[in-house]
Amino acid sequence: MLQCRQCVMAREMTKVHEEFWRGTIDKAKEAFLAHQPKGEITFLIEGKSTSTDEGPSESQLENELRELIAEGHSLSMAVKLVASGKLMKRKAIYSLALRKFGGQLESEDD
Repeated sequence: MLQCRQCVMAREMTKVHEEFWRGTIDKAKEAFLAHQPKGEITFLIEGKSTSTDEGPSESQLENELRELIAEGHSLSMAVKLVASGKLMKRKAIYSLALRKFGGQLESEDD
């Protein structure tokens, strides 16, 4: 994933032999293995994009939560465990957990 991010290498900035190279990290690796630059180098890598990837589906999250609750984890612990491996906010997962399992847990307490 990191290999397809854009990057720029700046060499000897503000000097006579100033040089810039732009491309992906994969291309940078190829280029710099073939010709190793000398001197002062600054290397910048594109930040994380705000991808339109949806992440896990609601049913996938629900299944993971169900398994953890069945193993004896509390609702809040199950949410923490599921959220730790996801790029989603814990609050969103907790809301889902309450909608799907909140009533079920209350009826078990009776």
